[in-house]
Amino acid sequence: MRSILITGLKLFAICAVAALALGAVNSVTEPRIAQLKVDELRRALAELTPDAETGDGEDVAVNPAVLTRYPVLEGGEETGSVLELSGTGYGGDMKILARYDSSGEIRAVKLMDNEETPGLGKKAESPAYMDKFIGTGTAGNPVPTRKDMLPGEEADAITGATITFLGVARALSEGSLFVRQGRQ
Repeated sequence: MRSILITGLKLFAICAVAALALGAVNSVTEPRIAQLKVDELRRALAELTPDAETGDGEDVAVNPAVLTRYPVLEGGEETGSVLELSGTGYGGDMKILARYDSSGEIRAVKLMDNEETPGLGKKAESPAYMDKFIGTGTAGNPVPTRKDMLPGEEADAITGATITFLGVARALSEGSLFVRQGRQ
């Protein structure tokens, strides 16, 4: 009985030291990680709007897929929006940034935070993958939300990562609808 108690106390001491060490490391790294996220967002917004300025973000509460709206300003006039969208892929939640013009047409897309499968769903991070969505989103040209809405070679390209495609497509479609309904 005594040896079990001693072993238990040793394990408790090891766990306590490990927890304190992890807490200390977290308190040192957390502000730096937060700053890196802000810098990453700033770079992504600049990448999506090279010909315009992006205004300050406004939280959106009326649509669960649309998290934040950034107005796009060209020559002092608001010409569209960059929306921070939430989609669900194979690896869980995905953060997507998409630029829309005032008609809801998608002008640019960037997949941000995600836990998709390397080699399959991670392909959605490439600009070439997102090209299938550019120019869609209007009432006459909806966002492709099913594989049969894509040309054959593009449909074949998403095989193996259908859940990622659906998560991105549905989020982009919700963003387009949000803009078209005048909530931009």
